Amino acid sequence: KLIAQGFNEASGKAGAPQTGTPGTPALVAVAQSSGGSVANVQALASGEIEAGLVQADVAAWAFHGDRVFSGDDSVKVVRAVAGLYSEKLQIVTRRDANIRSVADLRGKRISIDEVGSGTLMAMRIVLDAHGLSENDLIPMYLKPEFTDDKIVTGELQGFVVMAGTPMKAADRLAGMELFFVPIEPEIALRINAEYPYLVPGKISAGIYPGVPDTPTLQVHALLVVSSTTPEDVVYELTAALWSETTLALLKDGHPEGRTITPKTALDGISIPLHPGAARFYREQGMFPEEVSSR
Repeated sequence: KLIAQGFNEASGKAGAPQTGTPGTPALVAVAQSSGGSVANVQALASGEIEAGLVQADVAAWAFHGDRVFSGDDSVKVVRAVAGLYSEKLQIVTRRDANIRSVADLRGKRISIDEVGSGTLMAMRIVLDAHGLSENDLIPMYLKPEFTDDKIVTGELQGFVVMAGTPMKAADRLAGMELFFVPIEPEIALRINAEYPYLVPGKISAGIYPGVPDTPTLQVHALLVVSSTTPEDVVYELTAALWSETTLALLKDGHPEGRTITPKTALDGISIPLHPGAARFYREQGMFPEEVSSR
């Protein structure tokens, strides 16, 4: 929502690049809820949306027609505008559920996010690395915002989300005793060897009350568009993203927003940049050509 607000406020300001009728902003952004990264790629390919947030690993699968996108050439249109921030895989459980490791999830009532989410894809990889599958859990497929009441009542013993920290679903449970399940570094490294855009990371101590440093996996969140979007429109979109207006909104709106800066715009990008975005970065003295060689 903050990014969409920034686009609307920055686009059309004096000095901003214009691609539509003179004096009329070329961009009107409307934030929409979605099922997650996989769903966003599919919506982008179908023309249902024109830009979206997608995990770097999911974006790479789409561009290469791999894994969940195998045989679907339509999704190969995905192109990057920017790398934004690192999302952490957060396995949040009731402390009294006595879940202290991924292996302890067996037989437990856990929400692993919606079908179509990048969280679900990542969690399946994590479970597989531990010799488990979702069928070894008692799984539910809910977005985190719909899990709070069920955690409180005990209907759920935990939920999983790939998101920036802190995330609202955990913050809303601040009055409960929670435990964040670690992904041990050696397991994270093994996963990273097979899935290069899922990298070892940590949930830092102090982000959530009483939660110490917790090793996990992380992945970059990318802003993506379709290769069919005109170059001038994506150039304007990129300029609006990195405008002072949008950056101020991001900085004030969420702690993770402080990590979103032009200096890190090309970090974590797993697919080619759209030509409009590449032109913007080139004009800023950056080297977008290096992205394609990663």
